[in-house]
Amino acid sequence: MDGSNRTTAQPMMKLVRSLRAAAHLDRLRILGLCAHADLTVCELAEVLALPREHVMGHVRQLARAGFLGNEQRPRPSYHLEAAGRDGGLVQLLVDLLPHGDGYHRQDLKRLEAIQGARSKGTGCMS
Repeated sequence: MDGSNRTTAQPMMKLVRSLRAAAHLDRLRILGLCAHADLTVCELAEVLALPREHVMGHVRQLARAGFLGNEQRPRPSYHLEAAGRDGGLVQLLVDLLPHGDGYHRQDLKRLEAIQGARSKGTGCMS
């Protein structure tokens, strides 16, 4: 591949890397949840019934791809980065999620329960 082809292929390779970052069931579930609320790793782990370390790895990968942003106040939480550098792609991915899917429905029910616990001060805080 000559230099000009390499330059024109860079945007395509970036797209491939971004799609790979999202191409996992748990990461798609995280995107779906973060489209509804700013959530901590602890909250995501609770909703997804996964170990925090597992969720943290997924969150880091999604953040590196530009799909998630985070806020540090009052506690570290993650949100969909719809206005970011790949905002159009992340919004498209969320729009393509099968919202009638059993995983998604169950995740949203658990999210609602966790948000209720958070408002009562009994939810996870880390």
